[in-house]
Amino acid sequence: MHTLWKRYRALLENDLSTQIFDNVKNLLVCALLFAAGTNTLLGQRELFIGVFASSVAGWGLIVLSTVLMLLNISDGIRRLAKLRYHLALQIFLVVIYLVIAERVVEIVWGFRAH
Repeated sequence: MHTLWKRYRALLENDLSTQIFDNVKNLLVCALLFAAGTNTLLGQRELFIGVFASSVAGWGLIVLSTVLMLLNISDGIRRLAKLRYHLALQIFLVVIYLVIAERVVEIVWGFRAH
């Protein structure tokens, strides 16, 4: 138990909590951008600039959020590759990213529906 505690403290000294919170923050921002882009495409409202601008803005947000999400995931996978049992942790990270991102998009769509 003492060895585990020492390892945990060493990880905290190397800014583990900052890295985790930054990664989660980036994930949430990417999911919100994706939800905003899909909501723009699926929404029936016209923007003051016109329908074409709405479509371009929607696809632009979707592409931007996808690129940022891939960068965020690849950074997390790269950092996990240095640890023990890295393959299991990487698979777990990707699954968690997908589940959280999907839930955030659903939540944003739910708020927009009301």
